[in-house]
Amino acid sequence: MSEYTVTMSFSPARSRILVTAGADELLRAVLPPQRQVRNDRAALALLEALALWLDRCPRVVVSADEADATYSFGLTDEIGNPQRSVYYTVEVVARPARRRGRRIAGVGDFRDLRQLTLVQGDRR
Repeated sequence: MSEYTVTMSFSPARSRILVTAGADELLRAVLPPQRQVRNDRAALALLEALALWLDRCPRVVVSADEADATYSFGLTDEIGNPQRSVYYTVEVVARPARRRGRRIAGVGDFRDLRQLTLVQGDRR
């Protein structure tokens, strides 16, 4: 069976959670932002409940850019090191810098061809 991954993203406007099993999405959630959550253990209780529901220890991925929120929720310590639990393992990852490539204007729409470059298929 695939590994379960819980990816959490926090912003001033909302908290987003995505639960996946391999390439399959199991759950998407948009919740209030961290500043509106009164209970410090809310995120930890959610992760524990998911672990019990899935009967596995999920991998929890959070962004290093969101250190204040991850610390407030108890996912990391003061200096950003991931906390451990019997219910989950937290990984702090740096968000890769993404830059949209330059496009040549006026020649037509090539979105379908750009999508083909993302396909992992047979290489002949």
